[in-house]
Amino acid sequence: MELSALAERVKFSNIWVPDAGPAPPYSDTIVTLSAIASATSKIKFGSAILNFYTRNPAWIASSFLALSDLGGFKIQRKARSSSRQRAVLGIGVGSDWNVAKFGIRKRTGTIIQLREAIESIRELFSGEQVTVRTDAFAIETVSLSKARRKIPIYVGTGSPKGLEMAGEVADGLILTDRIPADTEETMKHVTLGLNLSSRQRRDIDVVNSVVVSVDEDRERAKRAVKPTCAYLVSWLSDEKAESHLIDLKKKNKISQLIQRGDEHSAAQLVDEKMIELLTAAGNVGDCIKKCEEYLSQDVNQLVFCEPFGPKPQEGIATLANKVIPKL
Repeated sequence: MELSALAERVKFSNIWVPDAGPAPPYSDTIVTLSAIASATSKIKFGSAILNFYTRNPAWIASSFLALSDLGGFKIQRKARSSSRQRAVLGIGVGSDWNVAKFGIRKRTGTIIQLREAIESIRELFSGEQVTVRTDAFAIETVSLSKARRKIPIYVGTGSPKGLEMAGEVADGLILTDRIPADTEETMKHVTLGLNLSSRQRRDIDVVNSVVVSVDEDRERAKRAVKPTCAYLVSWLSDEKAESHLIDLKKKNKISQLIQRGDEHSAAQLVDEKMIELLTAAGNVGDCIKKCEEYLSQDVNQLVFCEPFGPKPQEGIATLANKVIPKL
């Protein structure tokens, strides 16, 4: 909440809250977003991302209708005044690691089911009664209050089929292309989806996320980003790692340590090449240069991901005051 209030003061446009639940620090994304909605008055806030396996789409729709109302009003002494729409629903199929916590394995047809979840949520936002059954979820004769304002739906995905589907139906797309050059190939699939639905590029807001750590001391900033970078390395395919000259033995050892929950030891193995490839870490000049690489691709919004810097509050302020004005 403190970081969100700071982000609003220094005029960031959006706050995105991950869903890793049940796991700290985001044990419940909806609860966290509710707190942020109450602690702020202008900044947009969204989920990045919820899934429809561990949360039924009807519950997601109901929660975001409430969040929209909560974030759309501000208390002014004795009166409540209507404000703009601030809630943004980010949804996807969820990671195998996350949904497996609930005994959900061997999933098939995930993108088709994601489309059905989005369609169901949109109908519920419109006040329609919904009944639908899929292999992933069921909704039986549910109807909700019609949304006072449009609640945008963003899709978080990286698969070709998911990207195409997002181009067809989504208001926005949330990417995690940690290597800037990857976005060019990503957008080819999005463009295909846009063409299939006769939409234009301007009809979808493309968001990409960058893990950032900024500090006047370059080495201190890089040390702070190592734990997060260890996860990014562990998620990298062997093929991708090899093409960028990442040591495969070290990469696989990091993956093993992350799987065992030994984040500290994994971070110790993160080297300069990994940090340079997957993050924007260093002093102000370093971060500006890397962010320019991300923005050279066809994206509308950059999301700065933790750790922000050795001191998160200072990192957010530095991004707002010294990095963003140069981009």
